[in-house]
Amino acid sequence: MLASFFLIAGCSGGGSDAPASNAPAHLPAVSDVGGPKMAHLQLVPIFFGDEPDVDTLTAFSQWIVTSSWFDAAGAEYGVGKGSVLGIVHKTTPAPDAISDTQIVDLIFQGLADGTLPQPASGGLGEVLYVFHFPAQTVVTSGSEQSCVDFGGYHASARRNGVELAYAVIVSCADFIPGLSLVEEREVAASHELIESATDPFPHNHPGIQLRDMASSWRAIGDEVGDLCEGGPAAVWHEAGFVAQRSWSNIAAAAGDPCVPATAAQPYYNVVAETKTVPRIAVGGHTTLTLDGWSSGATPDWRLSVSSAKAGDSTLKLGSTTLGAGKSTTLDIAVPASAAAGAVLRLFVFSSSSQTAYQVLPLLAVAGAPCSTFNGCDACTAQAGCGFCATTGKCEAEGSSGSAESACPSSSFATWPGSCPGYCAGHGGSCGDCSSQVGCGWCASAGATRCLEASHLYSEPAGATCVYADWNFTPDYCPE
Repeated sequence: MLASFFLIAGCSGGGSDAPASNAPAHLPAVSDVGGPKMAHLQLVPIFFGDEPDVDTLTAFSQWIVTSSWFDAAGAEYGVGKGSVLGIVHKTTPAPDAISDTQIVDLIFQGLADGTLPQPASGGLGEVLYVFHFPAQTVVTSGSEQSCVDFGGYHASARRNGVELAYAVIVSCADFIPGLSLVEEREVAASHELIESATDPFPHNHPGIQLRDMASSWRAIGDEVGDLCEGGPAAVWHEAGFVAQRSWSNIAAAAGDPCVPATAAQPYYNVVAETKTVPRIAVGGHTTLTLDGWSSGATPDWRLSVSSAKAGDSTLKLGSTTLGAGKSTTLDIAVPASAAAGAVLRLFVFSSSSQTAYQVLPLLAVAGAPCSTFNGCDACTAQAGCGFCATTGKCEAEGSSGSAESACPSSSFATWPGSCPGYCAGHGGSCGDCSSQVGCGWCASAGATRCLEASHLYSEPAGATCVYADWNFTPDYCPE
């Protein structure tokens, strides 16, 4: 794996909507799922008293919301120039360790005591609170840890009817060769800013996301920042600052999918011939065909491959060079010690130099074929599988329904929540209900219940629930 590849954060859901774009078939397309966007983001950077880069990051915050980078990254999604609502300088030093829950506590405490600014209108729909943590702070979000699993993330929270968006930026060295530590923080911040603007409430009411569940690109994430992560070629330089380039369906149709556009050589990459998420038997292997392609005349390039988790697979390329119009193979072997159901995230690198390369993300699952699972609950619990109620069979999921039959979409369950009685069986509490894939908790007075969610996440399927009472994620459950 090239040392310059970086992963900042991911945000994945469980939908099954097909992409809607004219992007080439070998590239994914993000979709508008219907959730809100921040047309004119109002930024609130928050710094602690011992922040060594406060001056640079303050200037970066003031620059980025009115930059040409922001114009290019947001225009396709209805996101325009923003502003800085206020800059918060805490007098206390940053903690050595803090959890995501504690960060949310700090935000709501700050709103209550007036130490965090709010718009005069009181509405928080376009406000983004961004915590910048220096190198000594370890941030945890669930089981994930800063600088091990992420360099930043964004999320949303709702308490007492107040819903808001926030982002967390940490300080991690050596994410991108050639950049200083503060520049790496700028890249991470830009990534989270454009994702927050296009998808401010990603779990409860998503906006712009990649929703093709069979797309291999979901190995890297499902938001516009995720899909353009990479090395130095992913970095935009402007006005003495740096930012990460961002995904564009329009740009993808023209060749290079990331914006702002650069004057670099034609975009080149490989595409894997898969229509489903490959499922590889524990102790077995499978072979994928990789085809090279380019948006223009490009010399042959070098190939390499790596896994996000060392030891979860053995990878072998048929050739270490490839070019546009040429093909090779990738053999993926899963060890006998692998856990059944484990998801493998793989990356194929096409490189013309140590700093110029593109990456193809790949997803695979260590497990038996979908056809070996019986019943809706057991089937839909398997990544890449869906249950056809018409035939009573478990089938591989494609980009828009079953990849194995003409099963009507109305009969094809792709998550447990669509199985008869599944959500109702988890109606004891909001936390239990919203922890189940495909279920949401409706907290309307006198009618609390666990319901199957629509694939928009923001509402139940076949029922009615006011959004303010709808909880698709445990983080939104009433305290």
